[in-house]
Amino acid sequence: MPHTPNFEDIRYFIEVASTRNLSRASERLGITQPSVSAAMKRLEQNFGTDLLVRHKNGVVLTKAGEVLQAQGLRFMADWAKLKSNVYQANSEMAGTFTLGCHPSVALYTLPHILGPLKTKFPYMVFNLVHDLSRKVTEQVISNEIDFALVINPVRHPELVIKSLLFDNVTIWRAESVECTEQGTLPLYCDPNLKQTQQLLSSTADFSHQIIASNNLEVISTLVANGLGLGILPERVARRAPAPLATYNPEIKPVQDELCFIYRADKQNHVVSVQLHREIKRLLES
Repeated sequence: MPHTPNFEDIRYFIEVASTRNLSRASERLGITQPSVSAAMKRLEQNFGTDLLVRHKNGVVLTKAGEVLQAQGLRFMADWAKLKSNVYQANSEMAGTFTLGCHPSVALYTLPHILGPLKTKFPYMVFNLVHDLSRKVTEQVISNEIDFALVINPVRHPELVIKSLLFDNVTIWRAESVECTEQGTLPLYCDPNLKQTQQLLSSTADFSHQIIASNNLEVISTLVANGLGLGILPERVARRAPAPLATYNPEIKPVQDELCFIYRADKQNHVVSVQLHREIKRLLES
């Protein structure tokens, strides 16, 4: 059974067709003449016809050989263009990408980064996906999302995790709420979050009624209106409709880490590296 010809076989044939000599072609290709002869044989076997007429001074192309030479040259040109396009796609800050993040993270990050990113990289388009950081991370791992801004991502072998900034999570109250009123107020929080559990475990005498909510903007609005206390990241609390203050300055905050993540198979991708660098710069400024 004949061996299937490969890209190199066609490249060798183009050189033979150009030089009309197997020996000279092998010298220019930097391989042995038997290797060139074997490649010509594979091509002829697979095409089922002679491509070369061999004589003592070299070779002459048959009609089929002339067709292969013409088509092969076009193929080589198309291949070079294809490689260039693929390289360009991998190295240029251009294309359409999905960017995932928690809705709360989106509110204090995206207004600061999307405008400048569009100005600096006008040929990049971002489609936005919003969900819990855990779910967004899973979508990055499964290749459904290209990049993400997530809080405290779980380490995974297929992820590249780049730290962007830190935030403090603590218990907040409305500035208008008097200290004497605080004991009668409920606490709005997401009891499933580790940050909530850590804060509650550090305040053994905390006896407030706990009301569950997984929407940080709703919590900050309720707290701002004096309807309760709330467990919030500082960056969310500072965006509340009315000024908030910490419930008890003696309570040690829990630290959140905002990270930029993408799949490990994109770690050498110029877009990934540049995007992380620019987002970090924008958020730090």
